[in-house]
Amino acid sequence: MNRQFPALRGLAILLVVLNHSITLALLALRKYGYSPAPALERQLLVALKQVGLIAVPTFLFLSGCFIVYAVQGKPWRVAYKVIWNGLKHVVWPYVIWSAVFYVMVYFLEGERYSPFGYFKNLAVGYPFDFVPLLVFFYILAPALVRVGRGHPWLLLAGIGAYQLFVANVLKPGALGVAFPQWAWHLTLPALRVSLAIWGLFFPLGVVYMLHGRSLTPWLRRLWPVLALAAVALFVLAVGQDLSLWSAPLADILCPVAAILLFPVIQRKAIPWADWLEQLGKKAYALYLMNLIVLNLALAGLHALAPWAFAQLSLLALGLFFVTLSLPQLLMTAVGRLPNPAAHRYVFG
Repeated sequence: MNRQFPALRGLAILLVVLNHSITLALLALRKYGYSPAPALERQLLVALKQVGLIAVPTFLFLSGCFIVYAVQGKPWRVAYKVIWNGLKHVVWPYVIWSAVFYVMVYFLEGERYSPFGYFKNLAVGYPFDFVPLLVFFYILAPALVRVGRGHPWLLLAGIGAYQLFVANVLKPGALGVAFPQWAWHLTLPALRVSLAIWGLFFPLGVVYMLHGRSLTPWLRRLWPVLALAAVALFVLAVGQDLSLWSAPLADILCPVAAILLFPVIQRKAIPWADWLEQLGKKAYALYLMNLIVLNLALAGLHALAPWAFAQLSLLALGLFFVTLSLPQLLMTAVGRLPNPAAHRYVFG
């Protein structure tokens, strides 16, 4: 795998934490009845959080790259044994931290569900929305690798077209035409939203890892075009989020252009690459704990320090550092306990 990819995983989790910190800070102002932030400050924070558009696509792309190493050249039975061993360290942490989240919102918000409701939440990915999609692609991985080896463009075109189809079903008219109502039945239950946003990126990682030697020279030649496209689509996505104009596909297409730049980024060009690599090893656990720590921190501030909500930018910055640091301290403390194997079932 490319030497820069582990550092990019660390960068992606930083962007997740930043996005969540700003998003929940903005929501907390309305939720707790505080005065809204000045328009310019809010717009700048929205633009900053939108950089997180590339975070989950990065995780999925790198997971697709990794799975090629894990299953390429293996018989189906052996490949699925490898996948099962990997999925145990994805699914168990997901279930554990989802349960912690549900307990938290029960006491903080009075949010409760039937037993089937909790099962449905896990199936659709509430609140960790990309995990069911990751599990879905892990299960398909042996087939994706085989098709991607012989027919890479057909694989990407098929999945990309289906992603746009689902996006247009969820946002009628996004492609300039509204599909009939029966088109809803052609979308996958539980994965509709995540496929519409992120469907292409895991297969893109698979194809890149299988054909990287031939693709990378082309990406090096095209990088100015890709960079310009990523910036332009990012601006369109920010404007869409601020209701300045309509660009319903910008948040889907922007990460595609950005991800295609990854293979041409040199590791030495990434600031703090060593630190980001270490952070990347904890990315899944940080992702699972982030919303829990954020919600508890905001509830605590509302009860004990309501003055903190008067400065939205400082609040978001403080949340960013707290929710990045506390989970790492917890992981370090748990790592010192006996039975280190259990650590992976809790933190991945």
